[in-house]
Amino acid sequence: MFLSTLEIQNIIEHSFLPAVCTCRMEADQSLTIRVCDCMTGKVDLVATHVPLWTLDSPHAIASLVADMRQEIDAHKSIQPTYHI
Repeated sequence: MFLSTLEIQNIIEHSFLPAVCTCRMEADQSLTIRVCDCMTGKVDLVATHVPLWTLDSPHAIASLVADMRQEIDAHKSIQPTYHI
């Protein structure tokens, strides 16, 4: 099954709702995916050089999104350390 670049970008961007996700096609045919918190605008994750040619099925896209969500959750669970 072949999906167009716009379809892939749309699927990824909608997968992160309500967060704000933007996908940008790079010159080397890879994607840069940026996910931001919709309330604070804080950048949760930026994935660069995601090879577009590997996103050739709904399963591949779902796996990418799941991995990215796991990475975001892992970073959100880290509590800052304060020294007094």
